[in-house]
Amino acid sequence: MALMDAEKITQLREKLLERKRKLWREVKGQIKTGLGESYQDLLETARDEEDQAQVNLLEETQFSLIEPKRQELVAIEEALQRLENGTYGECEGCGKLIEPRRLEIMPETALCRDCQSQKEKIAKASSR
Repeated sequence: MALMDAEKITQLREKLLERKRKLWREVKGQIKTGLGESYQDLLETARDEEDQAQVNLLEETQFSLIEPKRQELVAIEEALQRLENGTYGECEGCGKLIEPRRLEIMPETALCRDCQSQKEKIAKASSR
């Protein structure tokens, strides 16, 4: 973190906050579109198990579509916290500095390329 000056930290914070605002707009729009009036009508008229199953399916579908954005919002919040704590730019896996180019592309990342790759390999192996 000592390698970043106050101006760079301010730029990163603003970039993260702007992405956060954009994601929230997308989530709100997606919920409004996906769970709009038809959802309210269905919710109010659900009378039996089949109707309730339709309501549940619609909710699950919408929430699964929103989940990647929710995960990114969590990562952004964590990155903002690391900026505040002075640990931004340090890999949470190995403690080394994350490559500046990687942070530029994905300012919310908490892992260096090697640790991220290792994490993905473990996730892939455990999903088999």
